[in-house]
Order: sequence, then C-alpha cells, then structure tokens
Amino acid sequence: MLIPLLVAVLGASAMQEAQTIRPLPRVAVFPWSFSENERGTSEKGVATTQAVLRKLFEERAGMVILPDAECRDAWSSVAGQPWVTLYEEPSGQPPVPTASQLLKFGQTMKADYVCAGSVAWHVKSVWVGLGPKTKAYANVNVRIVDVKKEELALDVKDFRSDSGKAEKWYETAGALFLTWGITLFSGGPKTPQLERSGAVGVGAATEPFFATIAPGSRKIGKDGGG
Repeated sequence: MLIPLLVAVLGASAMQEAQTIRPLPRVAVFPWSFSENERGTSEKGVATTQAVLRKLFEERAGMVILPDAECRDAWSSVAGQPWVTLYEEPSGQPPVPTASQLLKFGQTMKADYVCAGSVAWHVKSVWVGLGPKTKAYANVNVRIVDVKKEELALDVKDFRSDSGKAEKWYETAGALFLTWGITLFSGGPKTPQLERSGAVGVGAATEPFFATIAPGSRKIGKDGGG
C-alpha cells in the first residue's frame, strides 16, 4: 500500500513541477538595417553589434532568439517584399517598421517580442598631433514590441553613441561583455571605432527595456502608428 501511495505522491509532485515550468519567451531580433557614410559598411562592425543584441536577449533577458531564416521568410510574407540589411549609405536606409507592422510580424512568428532597429555609422578623420585619427559615431533607432500585450515596450529614436566618448552604460556593462567574449577597443583604425560605437549604442539605447523587462502602456493603434 505504501509503494502505490509513494508513486502517486511523486507523480503529483512531478506534474505540479511541470506545470510551474514556463517556456522561455521567444523574440524575433529582426528586422535591423545598417549603413555607413563611407561606402562599404563594415561587416565586422555589423557582426559585433548583432552579437551584443543577441547576448542581451539570450543572457540578460533569458529569451530564445528565433532563427533569422524563419524571420526573413515571415517578413517577406507579411510585408510583401524581402528585407535588406546592409546599405551603402545612411540616406538610402529605410525607417524602422511601424509598431503595427512589427506586431503583425510577431504574431506570424508566434513571438513574445519583436526587436527592430537601425544603425547608421558616420566616420570622419581628424588631425591629432602629428597624424590623422579616426572617429565614428552610431545613430541608433530601436523599437521593441510586446506581441502578447500588443504594446510598444520601447521606442528610441536617434540615439547617438560616440566611439571616442566614455559611455556610462558601457562602464557598467564592460565586465559583462568580457564574460560574453566581446572585447571593444576605444582607439585604433576605423573598424574598432565602428564596433565600439555600434555595440555601446544598441546597449545603451535598449537599457531601459532590459533594466525592467516591463512594457509600457502605449497600446498599438490600427492606423499603423508608433
């Protein structure tokens, strides 16, 4: 009599535990676009910026990032055209999709969140001492939609990150970057400048979301606004 009772108790406990385990939130980190004022957008700069975004959602927020290939297919289905990621210059870069477009996309992907944005790099050379020095800044736009609540969780426009300027956010996140295997350099040629300004820019711009993971109360309208 004791064994069946024990089995029943263990079975009930396992069932209760299974019911309390919730699946991790799913996020589509798409669509993003990148450009640079000097033709030929740096692939390394783009890769580093995207890596930071992925780590923020995976490691800090504990979310599952949906595959890029599935996101691209879903976006083409929703928008009626493919999404282009790289642009030769900022003037040709499209605006970030509206909140209602992202909501529809997120619903198609069965995502909990959608994170879309753009980074436009501006590079210039300045003469310092006996030689030129490269400086870069990233202009970041980012929009995050809470799909289930149909709310705009974050909407940041024209956030500027300067590669030569100390960013308060990076001072806090620098150690975290090292644990993720991401090293940013403040000096040197153009590519490190692009990497630093892009990575720090998207990190600082999205900080209000990751600091709370609490969507606001801004309901998405049917007029495509946001």
